[in-house]
Amino acid sequence: MDKSAKDPAKIQAMFSTIAPRYDLLNKVLSLGIDGYWRKVAVNQMPRTGGGLRFLDVATGTCDVALEIVKRCPDAKVVGVDFSKGMLRLGKEKVQKAGHQDRIELRFADVVSLPFEDNAFDASIIAFGIRNVQEYKKGISEMGRVVKSGGKVVILEFTSLQNPFFRLPYRFYITKVLPFIGEIVSGKKGAYKYLPSSMLEFPGPEELKKAMEEAGLRDVKYYRLTLGVVAVHVGTK
Repeated sequence: MDKSAKDPAKIQAMFSTIAPRYDLLNKVLSLGIDGYWRKVAVNQMPRTGGGLRFLDVATGTCDVALEIVKRCPDAKVVGVDFSKGMLRLGKEKVQKAGHQDRIELRFADVVSLPFEDNAFDASIIAFGIRNVQEYKKGISEMGRVVKSGGKVVILEFTSLQNPFFRLPYRFYITKVLPFIGEIVSGKKGAYKYLPSSMLEFPGPEELKKAMEEAGLRDVKYYRLTLGVVAVHVGTK
């Protein structure tokens, strides 16, 4: 994929454009499985310990942040995103859920996180790292802000390996997904970028290697739903 397709300004504009229908689109396009994927990813993060503090990168409309506070009653979450449109909707969801005292939202980019080293017990990104032009730098930043022994979790779409489902999957994400995305979002062309971002992002082994190169250890990954997505987790 042409690197210009991942120009931060273009990605920013795209997500702000589709923000109002983002949650509905996720449910429709994932056939309702996206909530399960997020729960599995959040379950890779530490549960015990007083005063746990987590970073949710590319928080979007805060589904992951809300899942974290539900699972960890004493934890606090900082959610960051570089789409102001997404953050506005996320703030509304957090307030509606009554968690504004536990979830703090900030405008920030993963490649330059505005936090000190060792500030969090874990960092997580869900369906965001493939949209980052310098994704290895983003992984490095997620590791930098985590304490020694803390976790870095990445939930992302991956290339489907099962030969029986590879062709139907490719047809779905290259033809069906953009068509449905356009109808639901009401934005012509808004979902044309996503198929290439999903198909051309590094596979699980390559992403694992990138995490190891960023200084993370014991990196493991788990394929979910026939390998459509993978959850990677590494320890600082």
